[in-house]
Amino acid sequence: MKTLTIFTTLLAVSAAKKCIVKESANAAEVADVASEAETEAAVVSDDETKPIEDDEDSADEPEKKGKLPSDFKWGAATAAYQVEGAWNVDGRGESVWDHFTHLYPKNVESGDRSNKDSTNGNVACDSYHKFDEDVKMMKIMNANHYRFSISWSRLFPKGVAKKVNGKWEVNEKGVEYYDMVINTLLENNITPLATLYHWDMPYALHEKYGGWLDYRSQFDFANYAEFCFEHFGDRVKGWITINEPWVNCVAGYKNGPGKAPYRCTGEAPRKLANDTTGLDLEGGCSYEIGPTKYTKDSEELPANRPPQKLEDVWCSHNILLGHAQAVKVYREKFQKKQKGLIGITIDGEAQIPYEEAGMSEEEYENNKKYANLAAEFRIGWYSDPVIFGDYPESVKQRNGKDLPEFTAEEKKLLKGSSSDFLGWNTYTSHWAAQVKNEDGSYVEPPSDEEASYDNSKRDMWDDNCKGRGDGWTCIPPTLGSQAGSSWNTKYGPTIRVGLNWFSKRYEGLIKNGIIITENGCAQPNYKVSRANDQVTLDYWKSIGKEEYADTYDEDIIEDEKNLDGTLIHDTYRIDWYKQYLENLRLAYVEDGVDVRGYMAWSLVDNFEWENGYETRFGMSYIDFYNDKELKRVPKDSLTFLGQWYLENVEQE
Repeated sequence: MKTLTIFTTLLAVSAAKKCIVKESANAAEVADVASEAETEAAVVSDDETKPIEDDEDSADEPEKKGKLPSDFKWGAATAAYQVEGAWNVDGRGESVWDHFTHLYPKNVESGDRSNKDSTNGNVACDSYHKFDEDVKMMKIMNANHYRFSISWSRLFPKGVAKKVNGKWEVNEKGVEYYDMVINTLLENNITPLATLYHWDMPYALHEKYGGWLDYRSQFDFANYAEFCFEHFGDRVKGWITINEPWVNCVAGYKNGPGKAPYRCTGEAPRKLANDTTGLDLEGGCSYEIGPTKYTKDSEELPANRPPQKLEDVWCSHNILLGHAQAVKVYREKFQKKQKGLIGITIDGEAQIPYEEAGMSEEEYENNKKYANLAAEFRIGWYSDPVIFGDYPESVKQRNGKDLPEFTAEEKKLLKGSSSDFLGWNTYTSHWAAQVKNEDGSYVEPPSDEEASYDNSKRDMWDDNCKGRGDGWTCIPPTLGSQAGSSWNTKYGPTIRVGLNWFSKRYEGLIKNGIIITENGCAQPNYKVSRANDQVTLDYWKSIGKEEYADTYDEDIIEDEKNLDGTLIHDTYRIDWYKQYLENLRLAYVEDGVDVRGYMAWSLVDNFEWENGYETRFGMSYIDFYNDKELKRVPKDSLTFLGQWYLENVEQE
């Protein structure tokens, strides 16, 4: 068996056909994969890449060769700020999302700006008062797990968790709410999977020292986590420390204004302009922040400053340390008695080597190399430290002095801190290729003297769409069809390619496997869609893989006024789940990947961050503008998932 480059194994030559099974295609065995963690070269044997033959009965449902095990974790996911509402009820404190959506409402899309709650999570799905209705939706999909997040500021309004005379100074009403959530789940035979942080930093800590930018955040987070372990850990046996540190840090502290706290380096805060006459001060980048020290020994940056370069890098550095500090507390004080598991959830696209008709073998092999480099930049930046104890060598070399260094003690703290399990939020893929100059020659990787964040990003992970169009959508051709979010396309092999990359890179180092902690899509809608995408179809035809174009007609697009259409009868989303779940199943039964769970995103339509209530990821419909009761209406996809579970997971 020959060694294949990580993240490209299943896509080499015509093997891509083996990665996805639709109703019109037969399942096929995939070649075994072996790879070293830092592999950058690839050799593919001829017998591993022979195309599968079309079968006369290809329209029939492919025969299933194996099911997922009976203890497979199956359910849906939500996040506190997106669903709970009750933002200032029963003693809850402000989070950065509360504060900055109120201060900058124009940063959030709205279908009705006369509705003051349309640009924030003030009410959201009101799960704070309607959790029983959410449980009914879980039952329809036969969920045995539910991934939810705990609002840090609902428990500790000022962000500081401490004991006075041996007793926690905690908001008891907040504790009662999460007790109710956990107990209700258990009463319904649904296992809680609790996330400690899903982007909702208490605003008091942002104001105090800049949140995750400051080294002190890791210790405040660990103290908050300790309370949660101590109080809820007798019933919660699955803990996720941090959700998607990349999105929290890069979108919140660099690529703004998309995610709170709206720190962004591409635009100066309007409120700091010498003359603000005529400027829309309800949108744009923020400057409001506390005085910050990146490390204990670094200089203190002043409060209320414009965004600084590399804030996303320092946020990432400290948030990883926060994760590790929380794990240390759990393992030293609680895990032995409570017998639970703890890990982190990261995100990141599967990186697919770009190919085109007539491409030389040499160029395609180089694209494979860059697929792995892109994965190391986009994913390994966050997953390597919590497994190996440090950033990938390629990331360190290409970033140079722009990348903070972990101390020897911090490396020891980080190493293996997500060895219980690793969570992966997976949605889409990106093409990977080495950047070229205008004359077609390659842009050389940065030398040690040229090493910097910007140069490393350009070399390793430069987005790799074929360009960006309206609303930040990829210009066609695209990897699969355009879903209902600008950044998301439907490409079923994504989940299988990614699972294999994790499996080989961290072979033997993750004791309880990988959990898909989010996967799903918004259907094509009035804001984002690309029906009858001929450019993408022609591209995939040109390389003999027409099925991956996944084109659709205009009747797939959601119509908010038509409940009899795809808003409820969500055929695009059903096909999404069908493709991705079949690839997950094949990763388990054919590739031997230790994948232990799948949490669909999301249980209900909810507050979709900068997209407000205009983008729907839910498997349950809510009319946010006209229905004061916020009734949950199950979509067809929810029923589909319930049936898929019965047919594809061993039943005890």
